[in-house]
Amino acid sequence: MKEKGRFLKKYRGNECLNCGVPLDIIDRYCHNCGQLNTTKKLSFRDFFDEFFASIFSYDSRLRHTMIALLFNPGKISKDFVEGKRVKYANPFRFYLSVSIIFFIINGLFIDFDKFTSNIGKDAKVGKEALNEIEKSFVANDSIKEKISSQISETNGISESDKEIIKNAILATDSIPFSAFGKKEPKEVIYYTQAQIDSISFFSRPFKLWKMYDDYYEKTKETLTFKALADLKHDETRINKYVYKRVKKTNDLNDNYGRELLEFIFNKLPFIIFFFLPFFALAIWFLYIRRTFTYMEHMVFTFHTQTMFFILIGLAILVNQIAGTTTVTGIAILIFLFYLYKAMRKFYNQGRLKTIVKFMLVNVLFFILAGIGSAFTIAGSVFIF
Repeated sequence: MKEKGRFLKKYRGNECLNCGVPLDIIDRYCHNCGQLNTTKKLSFRDFFDEFFASIFSYDSRLRHTMIALLFNPGKISKDFVEGKRVKYANPFRFYLSVSIIFFIINGLFIDFDKFTSNIGKDAKVGKEALNEIEKSFVANDSIKEKISSQISETNGISESDKEIIKNAILATDSIPFSAFGKKEPKEVIYYTQAQIDSISFFSRPFKLWKMYDDYYEKTKETLTFKALADLKHDETRINKYVYKRVKKTNDLNDNYGRELLEFIFNKLPFIIFFFLPFFALAIWFLYIRRTFTYMEHMVFTFHTQTMFFILIGLAILVNQIAGTTTVTGIAILIFLFYLYKAMRKFYNQGRLKTIVKFMLVNVLFFILAGIGSAFTIAGSVFIF
């Protein structure tokens, strides 16, 4: 690299200006603190030269990382665990950077309003259909009476036909209204504060929930302190928390989960980040007979997940430009092939063993993803 500006030898000193350690003219940087060995005053040009030099220096590591990650599956992970790390970006920081960029790009094209609007339309159609069914059952008794009177007045119908018609009428009585969404009246017990205090700690939230939910449905009171005052309940933490959760849950019903979806989506980069160590643990058990440490499996996991975000992120951009959704499916197929090649390269096993473990890895991934999703949704309901 050609030296210029403050890097020139004529500006090098015999002592580090930062820590005072003795230096030689051949020392470009201080071997104690790493500061540049130069006595030249900082100029406007030097400032921007170093600024762009630092960018290109980072890009050099980024370039090596991207090339190895994209075109040589498993190589970057293998090099990293073998100690060849200087030219590559840190896998954990690189993963976080890529995942945040991915979710920013994805968030730009996700229309939560449209998504929840479509759900709302479907729900509205369903409610209208249920209302029509209920109306038809309300008129059921009068219809049966008319048919019965017509049967009694008709002499031209045989006895067997009359019996068939009667059975059809009676069959309508066997269909429960609840099957069509009609709510049974619910009996809710309203407790005093003294009664609430006598309820066990673990069952108390469930009792409060039923009571507060019924109260909110009847009054639509949004102020927690006023609701508790009307119910003559103390403003304890658990009382306030449960009532606020009731309000949030009813709001979710009104906007079809839009707020919860946005909350979960905004936390996904960190949720997946904390989920990946469990996936690495599953891979560790899968390769327990090999000499790889848990952290080496972690490096492989973060590299492959980073590649997944890159492929899906590019697919989303292409989908938006081309106005299609098929590219995402192609990207997933490419990633599955990439994962197989990466496993073959990193773990250095034969095709048959790699294929079997590749299938097991995907099964484990979907199991853990399902468990993780359930915990995420359940946890989000209580904290969002």
